[in-house]
Amino acid sequence: MVGGFLGSGKTTAIYQAAIQLLADNMKVAVITNDQGTLQVDSLFFKAHNIDTKEVSGSCFCCNYHELDKRIKSLESDMKPEVIFAESVGSCSDLAATIINPLLNFNPGQYEIVLSVFADVRLLVRFLQNDRTIFLDHIYYIYEKQLEEADIIVVNKTDLYTDKQMALAKDLIQASYPGSIILYQNSLSGKDIEKWLITCRQLQKFSLRQVLEIDYDEYGAGEAELAWLDEEIGIVTKDNTAVSIGYTLIKKIYNNIKNRSCPIGHLKFLMDDGKEQRKIGFNAIAGSTDEVNSAHSEATRIIVIINARIQTTPALLREIVADAILETELSTHCKIIESSLSTFVPGYPKPTYRITA
Repeated sequence: MVGGFLGSGKTTAIYQAAIQLLADNMKVAVITNDQGTLQVDSLFFKAHNIDTKEVSGSCFCCNYHELDKRIKSLESDMKPEVIFAESVGSCSDLAATIINPLLNFNPGQYEIVLSVFADVRLLVRFLQNDRTIFLDHIYYIYEKQLEEADIIVVNKTDLYTDKQMALAKDLIQASYPGSIILYQNSLSGKDIEKWLITCRQLQKFSLRQVLEIDYDEYGAGEAELAWLDEEIGIVTKDNTAVSIGYTLIKKIYNNIKNRSCPIGHLKFLMDDGKEQRKIGFNAIAGSTDEVNSAHSEATRIIVIINARIQTTPALLREIVADAILETELSTHCKIIESSLSTFVPGYPKPTYRITA
């Protein structure tokens, strides 16, 4: 099980881990999860030939039977040795609602470890009581995610200097005494290998102790985040569709920042028919991919958008619509919108909640 807040780098770590395991001739599969039904992460894994199932339209905990069905399907079809199940980034209480039910209903069948990822920059600010990015209810979810981790994976350490990292480690270790904590750059093969070894050492059949959690506060935190999923087609006459795609991505990001709307995550998948590029942003800064990279030539592309932003669905839709119009007017391309969905997640109602 891989948990952690939006934008913490879960997908990148899973991808790198899957590549390592596949290179060692192990059978690996991934189950993605989102409140929406158009998932960038699922498409990304499938594009890289990684066996992938998804649970969409709700979090794992509120759709346990769908998750169980996906696991059984993978077992039947390919018999994987390792399954990574990546929960949606606004989800918590995984020990009681997912791990314990899986272990209880399938005795002796699964060994499970819960890794919870945290962007080191956001975690340090959180532990320093700098709660200026998100609202309190959202930080409640963040706090509870970290509390139930078997392993806390402090991610994106490459974005800190050695001095910053030394201070961060002191703060984190003091805040989570006795916890298993890994400090990780998920693009480092050695760091990924260490994470996998730690997971193997910790996997267990036993039921977990569970959180005391206020579901009203948990639900209020999810309700403060707006979801937007959309598929966009860009058509040009002069092979500049990829370049225009990057222009649109930057406009959407800048419009969100200009409206002072904190970003949980903002993910794009750009497909020009030959290759797929994944570009992501989070609450702290910048892009996870080089937005100004060399552009290939194409007359048409598809862009999938997954936006999880602290705002209202109406304002998020307006921000994206404005960016699309600005891009059309400035580049004289044709942008075709389809599969648009904007919403706020519903109140979390887990299928099961089993205490140890």
